[in-house]
Amino acid sequence: MKKVLSISFILILFSVAASAQRGSGYGIRKNYAVQDFNNGQITRPERFQLRKDVVHSKVAQHNARKDGVVTPLERRRIHKLKCETRRDAFRFRHNGRRKVI
Repeated sequence: MKKVLSISFILILFSVAASAQRGSGYGIRKNYAVQDFNNGQITRPERFQLRKDVVHSKVAQHNARKDGVVTPLERRRIHKLKCETRRDAFRFRHNGRRKVI
């Protein structure tokens, strides 16, 4: 009985240690559109544009993975969509406009 408990305890410790190792910056800017909207940095139409862009890139990812192989051309297109979304987010945050209310 002691052996089973000690082995299970060791496995639990390893699983906790493995789950604690996330990539650097994970979750920092996970939901940037909502955070920036609440801070007053972006307006409502800009937030909807960012959401639309994110959905568009997720649909492109899903369609690329649908056949089981992501070709370099599809990978390049998805990367380009993500870069455009990040560029738009930066542009919306730094354009000097603020929410009215």
